[in-house]
Amino acid sequence: MIFPNDKHLKTCRTRLERSRPKKYNRLILLLFVKTKLVALIVSSIIIVAASTTLLVIFIPKKAPHSELFQWDYPANSTFSNHYAKITYMIPMGDGIRLATDVYLPLYINESKPVIFVRTPYNKNALSSLAYYAEIGIIVVLQDFRGFYASEGELTIPFISEQSDGHDTLNWITDQPWCNGKIGNWGLSALGIAQYLMAPNAPESLVCQFPIVATPNVYSTAFTGGQLRNELIIPWVEANGFPESAFDLIQTNEKYGGIWEQGNIGNNYSDINAASIHMGGWYDIFSQNTIDAFTGYQTEGGIGAAGNAKLIMGPWVHAGMFGFPTGDILFPHQNPGIVIKATDAVFEKWLLDNSTIWDMLPPVMFYLMSSLEYNPSHLANNWYQASSWPIWSIPLDLYMYSNLSLLPPSYIPATNLPTASEPTADSLWYLYDPNDPVQTIGGGNLVLPAGTYDQQPLDARDDILRFITPAFTSPEAVVGQIEVSLLVSSNCTDTDFTVKLIDVYPDNRSMIISDTIIRARNRNSLSDWNFFTPGSIYTINLKLDSTAYLFNEGHKLRIDISSSNYPRFESNPNTGDPLWGNSTTYVANNIIYTNGSKVTLPMTDYNSLVPFSFDFVSPLSLYLEEITIDKEKSVIVFSWYNQSPLEVLILLRKTNQVCRFLSLKFLLL
Repeated sequence: MIFPNDKHLKTCRTRLERSRPKKYNRLILLLFVKTKLVALIVSSIIIVAASTTLLVIFIPKKAPHSELFQWDYPANSTFSNHYAKITYMIPMGDGIRLATDVYLPLYINESKPVIFVRTPYNKNALSSLAYYAEIGIIVVLQDFRGFYASEGELTIPFISEQSDGHDTLNWITDQPWCNGKIGNWGLSALGIAQYLMAPNAPESLVCQFPIVATPNVYSTAFTGGQLRNELIIPWVEANGFPESAFDLIQTNEKYGGIWEQGNIGNNYSDINAASIHMGGWYDIFSQNTIDAFTGYQTEGGIGAAGNAKLIMGPWVHAGMFGFPTGDILFPHQNPGIVIKATDAVFEKWLLDNSTIWDMLPPVMFYLMSSLEYNPSHLANNWYQASSWPIWSIPLDLYMYSNLSLLPPSYIPATNLPTASEPTADSLWYLYDPNDPVQTIGGGNLVLPAGTYDQQPLDARDDILRFITPAFTSPEAVVGQIEVSLLVSSNCTDTDFTVKLIDVYPDNRSMIISDTIIRARNRNSLSDWNFFTPGSIYTINLKLDSTAYLFNEGHKLRIDISSSNYPRFESNPNTGDPLWGNSTTYVANNIIYTNGSKVTLPMTDYNSLVPFSFDFVSPLSLYLEEITIDKEKSVIVFSWYNQSPLEVLILLRKTNQVCRFLSLKFLLL
């Protein structure tokens, strides 16, 4: 309705005088005037009511008091419809203050459990986690030291996270709104912060959910003693570290000293938190995630041992929402797994509801396989186990000078060489640091990650490719692959790289796992032992664990070389410290074939126990089999521009809507 102004009244009066008897005119005009007056009164009432509502919502107010909860909202509190936000600058032990946002339920009148997340990516970007405050769980978000609103300087990544995590946990525990139960959550760097604060934490830290993270920063920065170039350098540069950080990395390339602050490997017995550990077979922290799980589960203290679970999917870093894994989009990825695991941890250990937790076995893993040449649709689905590693039979395959890879029944034991006795059964290649082997796939951060065809490298003569005959039946490899090489070099230091590859019937050569070791670090990561040129040495390597089914007609291949750049830094072969060489040498590297071998953990595929995530949980009915297609779906494309955290909260907040909508628009 539009209320008349003076001009409208004149127009109406003229029309009324012409069309109505005069005795009605005054009555109608009086009605208009009264209507206008009523409208003004109603409008005033609405404005006052709206203003009062806004005042109720946004003016700081005191929480209801009780004898057990004497606490007021601070003056800097801000309020939304469902929660309050308070920003603190919490002092650490050395006086540095860290910016910390606390999200509380709007009408808090009793202490609550807490979700605590630390991040180097700006706590404000995680504000969607305030969702939990709406359902009665307090959320505490904190910027890392030296990042965004927190004070402090940046040095080597993550070396302050243990002490800063402990100081903040103690602060949270002492707050009247904390009921003594704190849980952690977060991906990647946020997960690393969880691991590092776990040992010797206050008893209030009852649960953790580290996702795609590492408990050992050094082993991630230096694999086999060699720098993870494409992981460390881009991350340090992108996060604003000063040049001095690279100087510290350079002068601390040996393990020990400062790196011990970023490794909990010797402190699992000091951890008392229950946990779920989630990783991906092509993630940058793949083996680190598994190592953390086994540490918590088998060596952890009270509350940790026996209360850990492991989920390993067919994912690249943070790819658990259904992203392609390189050239393959694996089926049955179940994007809802993250939500179910989150519910399992927090409901069990913060809210005393074990329903979902009890539905999850200790180990859940995805068994990968090729999509083509798989007529029986074997594998490419989820399985469960009571522990890790699962039961397997080690199979030794020896390397021969004809580049075959065969079991021990083919090898005469009398011909094995020793470290002082050269043998004619050998192969050599020249490794030039100025022309390294190009990285194609694998567990990368900024480079394309996942399984990619290695055929573009076939023309290179600095790679030795040892291959099995075609499998006559499917064979499952589940666990960590070990490689033992008998080697020599004309240089005092060089690298040796190993790749595990599935060769398809059409000759596609898809990478499964890889690793590297510096010759000087073959015995220790904290000390150097250089080669004597010409002498034979035994080098033992471990590839990251995997779960892979080689199909009938496929072949298993092991590629040996000395570079994989820029995934790993190229060794100049001079023996100089990292980035300390002024020249490079070409290494003549020799592999003694009749003593070099790969050991595979072979598992009976038919004995594996399938597992399904189809039990009832948020979004389980609607998101289990969604195939993400960022090119065809505008909605899903927008998810690609969000962090996994934002996607998680988006899925949660749209859950009720999803129950009434068909999600076919998300399907291919």
